[in-house]
Order: sequence, then structure tokens, then C-alpha cells
Amino acid sequence: MRTAPATSALGILTVSFLVVSASIETAYSWRNGLADPFYLVKLAGWALLAAGVLKFRGSNRSLGLALLAGGWGWLAANFWRAVADRVVRIADGQALRLGSVELWFAGACLLVCLCGLAWSLILSARRTTR
Repeated sequence: MRTAPATSALGILTVSFLVVSASIETAYSWRNGLADPFYLVKLAGWALLAAGVLKFRGSNRSLGLALLAGGWGWLAANFWRAVADRVVRIADGQALRLGSVELWFAGACLLVCLCGLAWSLILSARRTTR
């Protein structure tokens, strides 16, 4: 079973991303009372990832991979928007609240989400070809 290490690593990536992104995004959105619509959209993506990890570790691995792919795709779209929003602000001469670290963080999250999405889809395709 060559996919066992890959599936374990995907789970580790997912849980690590959830811990890091959720804590940083929550701290960033805290002053708005966590009512920022962009934060609430991320909650949906995090919920999909969490449900995916739980299902994947349980008996329904196919559903787990589908939820993971959905969560990664959802968050990739959201972070794509976040990167674009920050690039537009910079182009308009506006300053970012936390400076360039905002753009770096959103870009890194986008990259991780795209990798997680691709990884989930590849593992899902491997499962269906067996």
C-alpha cells in the first residue's frame, strides 16, 4: 500500500493547516467580533476540512477525501480572493493593516490549499482506479 504514507501525510497537513490558519485568522478577525463575512466563509471551509479528516480516519475514506477536496477547494478560492484583494489595495496605494505579512500569509495559505486540493483529488482518483 503505497498510498498509506501519503494519506497520513495529508491528514497531518490538514490538521496542521487547521490549527495554524484558524488561530491566526481568528486573532486577525477578533477586533470585528468574528462577524466579518470573510471570516465566516473560512469557517465553512474549516468545517469541511475537519469533517473530512474525521470521516477519512473513520470507515468512510471516500467521503472523507471528497470532504477534504471540497474544503481545500473552498479555502483556496477564499485565499485567492484574499490575495487579489490585497494586491488591489496595494496597487491603489492603500496600506495593509499588518503590512506585507498579510499578503505573504494569504499567499502561503493559497499555496497550501491548492496543494491540499491536488493531493486530495489524486488520492481520490487512486482509490477509484483500484
